[in-house]
Amino acid sequence: MDKQPLVSIIIPCYNTEKYLERCLDSIASQDYRNIEILVIDDGSADRSPEIAENYSLKDNRIRPVTVPHAGVAVARNTGLSMASGEYIMFADADDWIGEGIIGNMTDVMLESGADIVTCEIKHNALPEEAISVHQGGYNVCSREEYTRTFFRIGSNQYVHYPVAKLYKKSLLPGTLYPPAIRIGEDVLGTYRAISNARKIACMNETGYYYFKAPKSATSSFGEKDFDLLKVWDMIVDEAKGKEPDHSYAVLDRKRMNFTLVFRMLTEVSPAERKSRYSEMNRKLRRELKLCEKDLLKAPIVGSRKVLIVLLCHFYPITSFMWNIYSKLCHK
Repeated sequence: MDKQPLVSIIIPCYNTEKYLERCLDSIASQDYRNIEILVIDDGSADRSPEIAENYSLKDNRIRPVTVPHAGVAVARNTGLSMASGEYIMFADADDWIGEGIIGNMTDVMLESGADIVTCEIKHNALPEEAISVHQGGYNVCSREEYTRTFFRIGSNQYVHYPVAKLYKKSLLPGTLYPPAIRIGEDVLGTYRAISNARKIACMNETGYYYFKAPKSATSSFGEKDFDLLKVWDMIVDEAKGKEPDHSYAVLDRKRMNFTLVFRMLTEVSPAERKSRYSEMNRKLRRELKLCEKDLLKAPIVGSRKVLIVLLCHFYPITSFMWNIYSKLCHK
């Protein structure tokens, strides 16, 4: 029997002492044994480094590494540069993976000849949900087909996550994630990964459990969210000369104007929107109006088009009605 390929699992970690053990247990207990677990601590101020070190004393497949605090992109890139595996997987320290998922994904990689294998994600998972849901089977798609999904052409499916994927290390660039980006670095990193893939196998199996921790980087709207504009500008630049990638990227950069205006409306109080984001809100609404026709003609879902019209032409009344709705919901 051929030797199992080595799989490197990279876990960026920052002040996650409450959750790290659960994550490590879910990985270390996998029936697929030929793995290395790189815990890249991003300068935590809690017990996270100590927990990782203690686990490494019990399991020599676990390699704890501490780096100065520089963000999750640098932590993931550091892990990637140190990884010895033929295959790469990322996991966040407050999440966990399902039983047997590494072996299942590796089997699909070998059987299908894919460059990337994906599994389903269970969002807002509860701690007791730690078993893979074996639905069976997988679909293989070309890079072109998966790129349409990535850019959400004709759908609103979100596949930008670095997690819930098994990658051939050979197709990943050394600097996969942009280090200067505070949020959305995974979008560009995922685009870079799929750019070099020939085919992707998508499993019909839930194997990754996403836990939204309080005060996590994705919990609430803030100045950092405007980095998403930079991310999409970078994707537009990197996609130049590649069609239809470039056209899709230009469309999604325009769509980001809508996304940020809508999020400020629905996630930020009227007082804070006026005091902190007034100038940016006006700027993005102007840009949204300029690209309204392009967005309405584009292959995006109809409900988004309705919202685009409301935000472009009826913003005051839409804002007023949303405020009333929010107050009623929180009574």
